[in-house]
Amino acid sequence: MTVYIVNAYDIMTRTILPVKLHEQMTVTVDDIRIDGMGIVNITPTYPVYIADAIPGEKIILEVTQVDKFSGYAKVIEYLETSDKRQNSQRQYLIDAGTAPLVNLKYEAQLELKRAQINRLFQAQKLNVAVDTTIGMENPTYYRNKTIVPVKWQDGHLTSGFYRRGSHELVPMTDYFVNDQAIDQAIVKVRDILEKYQITAFDPDSQQGAIRYIMIRRGYYSKELMVVLVSNDEIIAHEDAIVADICVQLPELKSLIFNFSPKKDYVLLSPNNRTLWGEKTIHDTLLGYNFIIGPNSFYQVNPKMTEILYDLAAKKAKLKATDIVIDAYSGIGTIGITVANRVKKVLGVEVVPGAVADAQLNMRANHVENAEYILADAPEQFKKWQDAQLKPDVVFVDPPRRGLTSELISATVNMAPDRIVYISCNPVTLARDAAEIIQQGYDIDGAVLPVDQFPQTSHVESITVFKRKH
Repeated sequence: MTVYIVNAYDIMTRTILPVKLHEQMTVTVDDIRIDGMGIVNITPTYPVYIADAIPGEKIILEVTQVDKFSGYAKVIEYLETSDKRQNSQRQYLIDAGTAPLVNLKYEAQLELKRAQINRLFQAQKLNVAVDTTIGMENPTYYRNKTIVPVKWQDGHLTSGFYRRGSHELVPMTDYFVNDQAIDQAIVKVRDILEKYQITAFDPDSQQGAIRYIMIRRGYYSKELMVVLVSNDEIIAHEDAIVADICVQLPELKSLIFNFSPKKDYVLLSPNNRTLWGEKTIHDTLLGYNFIIGPNSFYQVNPKMTEILYDLAAKKAKLKATDIVIDAYSGIGTIGITVANRVKKVLGVEVVPGAVADAQLNMRANHVENAEYILADAPEQFKKWQDAQLKPDVVFVDPPRRGLTSELISATVNMAPDRIVYISCNPVTLARDAAEIIQQGYDIDGAVLPVDQFPQTSHVESITVFKRKH
């Protein structure tokens, strides 16, 4: 018979919490979490998370939420502030959580992101160098796309973002991270919808039509796309709304209606109907022309994306004889921008619309040494392996959930000389790096963070893995 010894203290600590709801206490902030919230370790195993709290600051906090494992609090008073703090006078961005680092000086933001990547690799027992984060010259008003919820509130159709943990919309007109023309377009479209008394989706009643206004704007082309994302299949006064939007937005190139019922739990569905103009807009990246649809994955910070892709190609040490595979190829941005440096590019993507766009983009840019295939990447990798394909370089640019073990195994089984991992989530990057190294690769050079998302806690990075010979 197996005897289990249970520590009574462990049981008690799960039922007797070290903090109480609404309790106030004076503490010193220990750290910043990966999502940008400050951390106070009440005990070694019980953290409390606080927005707008910088390590080393002495504060009075009030506990606002507790569970068995952690708590949340708000700052009542700053007793000692960090020399890394700045007053952005944009507290509404903190309240909504859209720019949680807006009160942290930019140089400190860059160092925080480098340190977080370094710490996550250390947690995986991987001793790697992490370079200084590449930052923006002007780290504001950089996004070329936004999706903003709307809600009827206090008698008006309001646009902004929801306050953390609530159904209260924080009104915004200056989002600080969007192209300013996008911010202006949001207000104009919202006011037109209000004029015609169009219902908006309410998260409490689960009723109403318009869920989001999505705006995309070409950084170089200045072409504007507006997408009305609706919980209902039709909206009233459609013709009048279209006419008014066209008058109000002279840059408009594409006006789309996206039917995306809340029950589907997606922001945008594939169900698009063109209300006016074109189905897509265009923009350029590293001198190449790209077609961008409402559902296209296209990096949101065009200036830093050009730096990111150029640095990734340089760190990959591409040669004219290389065969390159671009996994998660999307609309072809990475593959097309490196095609002139290599022998062949093979892209694989599971989203049909993205593959169609990639093929259009390839032809539009007269790229003749690339091919884009609609398939699940691990399955396609096995087919390539069976066909004796020997890639030199594999680029992976996965979503935040990172790579699957299946894709990692399928990649290393083809034995490319180099794997170039462009990551938007250092947590999954460090996890995947440990698995790639276990399967016969070393990290080549330093990990390079690139600040694609200033004022937020997110960071992109480039890691090159080289096969052991």
